[in-house]
Amino acid sequence: MVRTICTVLTLFVTGTAALIVQADDHMQVPDYGGVEVFGCDFAEGKDIDDLLEVAKKWNGWASKNNSQPYSGYVLQPYYYDGLDDDTYWVGFSPSLAAQGIVQSEWMSKGGKLQQEFDSVAPCKSHLQLAWIRVFDETENPSAQGVVDAAGCTMLPGGSQEKLASADAKMNAFNAQIGNSIRVYRWYPMQGANADTPDFYQMQWYDSLEAKGAIADSFINNGGVQLQTDLYGEIMQCEAGPSFLYNSVGGSD
Repeated sequence: MVRTICTVLTLFVTGTAALIVQADDHMQVPDYGGVEVFGCDFAEGKDIDDLLEVAKKWNGWASKNNSQPYSGYVLQPYYYDGLDDDTYWVGFSPSLAAQGIVQSEWMSKGGKLQQEFDSVAPCKSHLQLAWIRVFDETENPSAQGVVDAAGCTMLPGGSQEKLASADAKMNAFNAQIGNSIRVYRWYPMQGANADTPDFYQMQWYDSLEAKGAIADSFINNGGVQLQTDLYGEIMQCEAGPSFLYNSVGGSD
């Protein structure tokens, strides 16, 4: 479903994100939730296959022990230049409350399995972010695929209201040309450093083939010029790495 957001206000107060949408004459909350990202390096002699094996055990554990929904993904760098980590664990929750509950359950019950993760890919960073849906019309996304990351900063002339208006027009364009891209923004909350951008724009594709086809369609239908016209005075994004992702399950 294309979601039109007229005004998005992002307020960070003592590390808590308050996300409010003003649409027409009433207030409503946008699609949002919690993201946690672990940056990890492989132990000597270990690789992505070893990590996915432990993730299989975690999937069984999570389905029995998590009382709230949580979806886990393992990201492997594909297009990159000098990343700090070998691999990333990304966990999605439907709310920040659900995120906190699942994290507490893991801390109290998951110690043995945590040791297995640490023996394969010990992690050296842990970030908390809030995700917001921008465009996603895919009913059954692939369990494997590609995600592009970009770091974005709001320009002096930009505002969340202008950004939401531009999003509505870009969403309509993507829907019109049948692009099956999934676009989300991740707003940093805790664990970030001073160089962290205002938000990350994450674009998900079901495969490398789909990524290429969607890019061609976007270019050939005038998407690049439209993107410049809509966002050029609102925000500035720097293209970052692309990752191959694997959904590793979780809890419903």
